[in-house]
Amino acid sequence: MGVVSAAADLAVAVFSLAIAVAAPLMDAQSVLPPGLHPAPLVELKRWYTAEFGDYLMARPPGFFRGIICLELAFQWPLAVATLYGILTRRRWVATTSLMAGVSTLTSMSAVLGELLGSGKATPKLLQVYVPFAAFAVIAILRGLCSCSPRATAGSSLGPSSRKKRV
Repeated sequence: MGVVSAAADLAVAVFSLAIAVAAPLMDAQSVLPPGLHPAPLVELKRWYTAEFGDYLMARPPGFFRGIICLELAFQWPLAVATLYGILTRRRWVATTSLMAGVSTLTSMSAVLGELLGSGKATPKLLQVYVPFAAFAVIAILRGLCSCSPRATAGSSLGPSSRKKRV
């Protein structure tokens, strides 16, 4: 079980890092005023949208802009906290992992519904978005099936607290 837990932690850490980096540098360009991002980042977004045919990032519809705002306000800080929690082995990381997974899966459901429903999704574009949905499922399972031992109400009393018989 330790190997599965370590693999889940690695997957959640990698995708949390991807969200922590991509959200403010790439995704934010779709909702923030032009001119706030440096030219190399604007050019990187232009290249990405052309290379992968990401019509949602090129001309974001209203629902997608809302998802990006959610990502910047909620998922980005949560990704940073989850990454920190995994790297420092904090017990609360199960909670942040669960929250990040549920939020990401909800967003990806809407995005994948649009991509598949519109018929505009290329296999190359799906290869960008589907892994985030898979990450979300792994993060949810990691949060629900946390293998870290938890203290129970009675377990805080050690053997020295019992009455000794004489």
